[in-house]
Amino acid sequence: MSLARIGVWTAVAAGPVALLVAVGAPAPSITAPPARTTVAAASPVADPAGVAELFCDLWLRADADADAESATVRAVRSLAPDVALPEGLRREGEVLRTTAVRSAQLKRGTWSVVVAAQFPAAPAEAEKTGAGRTVRYFAVPVASSDAGNAGGFTVTGAPAEVAGPGPAEGGASRFTTVLPGDGALAASLGEFFNAYLVGVGEVGRYLAPGTQVESVRGAGYASVAVEEVLAESDEAEGAVPADGTRIRVRVSVRATDATGGRWPLEYELSVTSRSGRWEVSGLRSGADAPVASGPVGGAAK
Repeated sequence: MSLARIGVWTAVAAGPVALLVAVGAPAPSITAPPARTTVAAASPVADPAGVAELFCDLWLRADADADAESATVRAVRSLAPDVALPEGLRREGEVLRTTAVRSAQLKRGTWSVVVAAQFPAAPAEAEKTGAGRTVRYFAVPVASSDAGNAGGFTVTGAPAEVAGPGPAEGGASRFTTVLPGDGALAASLGEFFNAYLVGVGEVGRYLAPGTQVESVRGAGYASVAVEEVLAESDEAEGAVPADGTRIRVRVSVRATDATGGRWPLEYELSVTSRSGRWEVSGLRSGADAPVASGPVGGAAK
């Protein structure tokens, strides 16, 4: 029953005057709720690098002359039903490992993936160059088997051997000042790395308040020596400057393990002066050290 009819019957019950008022009143308007708009989520685009890497590894191990029904050949056929296989491969030259190094989507549903393959070097080459392994690169053509590129890839042809990627040109380093090896900063960093890498003392006492750095555990280093400290300014060349001075440095260290192995390692850090000494306030190798809301327990006061 509509609202207008309810009002009329109510007016009848109330009397003639109320009936006239009810009949003359406009019917209430009811506004329909706005239509809901559904936005379709974009289909994810999967990267075929893993498929290409697996295919290239299997293809380099498959030998059409050896056994056309081997498990390796069947695995290759499952990824690329019509691809041609190598023949007469030397088992001593079998691939050691493969790694996808670059993926490029040529057009929708079509990809080219460059895969690096590592092989043992030929004995004569190994004696001549001293190299134990060689690396070759193969471009693998891959097509997506569905319209959304969300998975389901098929290798569409045999790999093409290509030249490896060239070296990238790095920009000029901002670390241009060589700091003295017997200076205050080098000495502080030597103590920090002995705690961080070797476990000599607590690493927290070499950190600025609010900085958190977990020491490395299980590496087996017996000692560590700072070999070079490069800074982006000359503020740390002499005595420790005023409190709050913060600079960034790149530190080369050589860690020696329990068997005498020497490991050249390189770190980028931020250091801050406080109370006549340098403290580590950021470890930027891999990721910045997190800064806590308050001083870290064990940090030097």
